[in-house]
Amino acid sequence: MKTKTSMTLVVVLILLLGAIGVVWLGNRHPAPEPVATRPEREAAVVPKLAPPRSATLAMPPVRDPLPGQGRVVVVPSEAAGGNAEGRVINWSTGDGVAGAELTFTSEAGATTIRAHDDGAFELAPAMPGSFVLSAIAAPGFLPYAPELLHSTVHVTLTKGQAVHGITVFLFPALDYHGTVVDSHRAPVANARVRLLGTPSGEQAIDKPDTEWTTDRDGHFTFHAADDAVLEAVRGNQRGWARLDGDVANTKQLTITLGDAPARDQTISGHAVDASGAPIADVLVRAAPVGIGPRQGMRPSTRQDTRSTAFATTGPDGAFTLGGLDREAYDLAGEAEGHAPATVANVASGTHGMTLTLDAGLPLEGQVVDGTGAPAPAFTLLVFRRDGAARELVVARSIVETHGRFAVRLAKGDYELLAAATGWAPSPPTHASAGTTDVTLALSAGATLRGIVVGDDDHKPLAYARIMREANGGGASAQPANAGTVTRPDGTFELTGIPPGPLSITIGAGGYHPKIEAAMTAVDGQALGPITIALTKLAEGEQPTLELVGIGVALSADGDALRVDRVIAGSGAEAAGIVAGDHVIAVDGAPVAPLGVDGAVAKIRGAAGTTVAITLRRGAETVPLVVQRKKLHA
Repeated sequence: MKTKTSMTLVVVLILLLGAIGVVWLGNRHPAPEPVATRPEREAAVVPKLAPPRSATLAMPPVRDPLPGQGRVVVVPSEAAGGNAEGRVINWSTGDGVAGAELTFTSEAGATTIRAHDDGAFELAPAMPGSFVLSAIAAPGFLPYAPELLHSTVHVTLTKGQAVHGITVFLFPALDYHGTVVDSHRAPVANARVRLLGTPSGEQAIDKPDTEWTTDRDGHFTFHAADDAVLEAVRGNQRGWARLDGDVANTKQLTITLGDAPARDQTISGHAVDASGAPIADVLVRAAPVGIGPRQGMRPSTRQDTRSTAFATTGPDGAFTLGGLDREAYDLAGEAEGHAPATVANVASGTHGMTLTLDAGLPLEGQVVDGTGAPAPAFTLLVFRRDGAARELVVARSIVETHGRFAVRLAKGDYELLAAATGWAPSPPTHASAGTTDVTLALSAGATLRGIVVGDDDHKPLAYARIMREANGGGASAQPANAGTVTRPDGTFELTGIPPGPLSITIGAGGYHPKIEAAMTAVDGQALGPITIALTKLAEGEQPTLELVGIGVALSADGDALRVDRVIAGSGAEAAGIVAGDHVIAVDGAPVAPLGVDGAVAKIRGAAGTTVAITLRRGAETVPLVVQRKKLHA
């Protein structure tokens, strides 16, 4: 079970970007190296879906779903232990990963199987039982390697039944080019560079692959996962940089050295149960206060280079988190059979603290597909409700022929969502810890067809990533919102789109990313075809996001969304919105029940249309009508 906690929300929801709820996933692509963007009301506005721009871009007939878009099914099996079949695919291209090795663990030990040339694999044990996907590795790819005993991909097999169509992803380990410079932008030779880690902690890379030394021009070449933080040191000078979406697009990262204290602080303590007995194998996470992973998280406008630390408790329950800076952290602990535990705002340098994990309460239920049958494979997201904020506390991918799930949580109210390939995700469902009969219903969903081209020459762009702007979460091997990539001819079909307003993010390496909105999906129907044109990056140019928005940066604050910044020339500025205002309703709907994701969906729309925003300004309530405009950010 992976908990993702932080007691203060800094979900920076760039509505000028309109990028709430979208995480920068899958930024590792071969040429032309597409990159996903990070992460509307006016439902009556039906988009004018652009036709192909020329005969050479004519849409082909509808094809079989692209990899990762098909539905998982259960069929009879002669295997005594049941079996699970699927494919390991390249996140960037959708191609199978030949020879990928998957390691599954169970009470009987570990089993490693090798994928075929097309990435296909089969788990067929001698006896039925429960298994955990503990690792995936292949040459040329970043491994999926979560902390031991803490994978979030669980498989339960049943005698006489086979689960077909499972998809797991690997990310290519492409070369990134780093440069270390001093405060005058001069290159720094012989600087020591090291990887500090990633927010997920999933990619465990051998030591030789996590440390580098710059050459005489200050350059080094490295591989790392999304949002990894790198540190450079030369003498008493230090600097840090994060592999964010811009770096993933341009493949260039710069670390600037300066006077800064070393990140040499620690936090230590013990994890215990409700009786005070120590608990072994607890995964303890220290997330920097203010930037812990949250639903809809988007890095702030400043370059945030603080990193998350992990440790696993020993037999005596002891843990030590190292490599910390001198600021505060939010701690979280997780272990099977216990509710996740959190301690907020712990000062670095704290020692002897106690992290208590009690048994908690069960939260159980079933996921059914659009026909009402059990969904045999899905990703479950559980969010803690806190006003407008939704804090992701559990993300688990489950293969189970009856569609059942069971987790343990602290007392409180939660919001659940299930996602499965080929189906639209379930609507957010409220449940309290202790409930054991939750039903999460997937639906048929809509399908969007389209083609992605370059704006300059209108040529198709292969391997551009298309994703719904929606809740993110789950293991990198099986995320809840994976999206799809374009074929070599630039075409795509995005399946499993839930009914209602739709916005998608589109990205390709060497091009400015884009958000397209003002579309409305209907269950079981098709949208498109649409043509999406991306603007090519000029030499040395930094990517900007092209979209339609009202022009504010927001973060959840209690039952409202706080305005942190207003963009010059935006509709928000023209309407009189200022930093410090609080959005309490959108088109008359209160923000808190909607959550951040729901509120943003209502704010979406087409350029030139308007949205009604209700503000709280001090003790005053201010109703405004705000125009949506095309923006670059």
